[in-house]
Amino acid sequence: MSKLLDKIKKAVSDENGSSARRRGFALVIVLVMIAVMLPIVSDMNYEAKTEFDLAMNYKHKAEARALASSAVNFAVIIFDLQKQVESILRQFDMSNQIEIWDIIPMDTALLRTFTDAGPFVDIEDVVSKTDTDKPKGAATNDEEGEHTYTETGDPIFQFPGDFKVEFKGEDTKINLNQLAYGAKSAVIKMLEALIEPEFYDFIFLENTSRKEYVDREELIQNIVDWVDMGDDKYTDGAKYLTGGDEQSNYDDFEPEYKVKNAKFDTVQELMMVYGVNDLIFKILEPYVTIYSTGKINVNKANHEMIEGLIRAYAVDKALPVFYNEDAMRELLGKILAKRAQYGFQNLDDFKTACADEGVNLDKSISEIADVTGSIYRIRAVGIKEGIESWVEMIVDREGNIYYYREG
Repeated sequence: MSKLLDKIKKAVSDENGSSARRRGFALVIVLVMIAVMLPIVSDMNYEAKTEFDLAMNYKHKAEARALASSAVNFAVIIFDLQKQVESILRQFDMSNQIEIWDIIPMDTALLRTFTDAGPFVDIEDVVSKTDTDKPKGAATNDEEGEHTYTETGDPIFQFPGDFKVEFKGEDTKINLNQLAYGAKSAVIKMLEALIEPEFYDFIFLENTSRKEYVDREELIQNIVDWVDMGDDKYTDGAKYLTGGDEQSNYDDFEPEYKVKNAKFDTVQELMMVYGVNDLIFKILEPYVTIYSTGKINVNKANHEMIEGLIRAYAVDKALPVFYNEDAMRELLGKILAKRAQYGFQNLDDFKTACADEGVNLDKSISEIADVTGSIYRIRAVGIKEGIESWVEMIVDREGNIYYYREG
């Protein structure tokens, strides 16, 4: 009997051990499967999320592009409104230098803060209608016949996303392509005046380690030679007495290229002129263009350009103000204060404002300066869920487009 019991116990023990081994083996299989499947599932989840994000970004980019296009149309409306404002101002002999975009921010995110709290929360269109049915809205006449009532429209600017429009006068800069025409001497004067301040002396100190070293005069000479026709260096004027072959500076370039002898196609092309390095380009780029009418609008030009005009056309260039930066800042402050208060109705007003501060300007300033502008750089930006799309264009008030780019 005892032997039988021992056999039974042994059989039970063997079966329990085998079952435990099977359970242990199953656990190992499960762990291996989890280890294998986890990175696969994670990768699939990541790819799915990435594809979804890309799809949403593409959607938002398309919506932002549509908003940017809407902003361009909005800019056209603003131009038309500006013309009407100027027409009204002229009737009352008031300054025509008021531009709407200088007063009102063309940004829907900001404009909403005004319209949401103002009378434009709901746009109501007054409608006249002859109908026997009860008209929709608040009728002012309950009898049958003609009813005047209002229909509530959508709140202004209540659409998904935002757009903003920036207007910058292109007639506040020096037109480099005028070097190919009769205004060459005026443009040269302005370029000289821009780099005349002592602040820029360190750039033009002789430095033999810089392969393309040029002084102020040679820099201007090279810019002129890039545009004007002919193979000889520009030599007009007492400062430009050194002649020679204008191509000689470029012969050692790799790859070699020729002096263009034609108008600039882009402002960036200025970088191809001998002596114009990154630093000089950064100095000149904010103040030059190839799209303006050729005259600088003194009512909109920034203080650096106003300083350039004063330096270029001052009758007496030996005045202390031209050698003292603090005195120049004070002079500009007074002139700009008069501009902000009264505006310059004509160029004589600008010359008078300078003369009142002790600086008389030569009458030839009329070759390059004026009190109006007609060409603008417009940057329209659409924004949706943090994604931006933009359109940049240069147009005149008649709608002619000189430059267009989008991104």
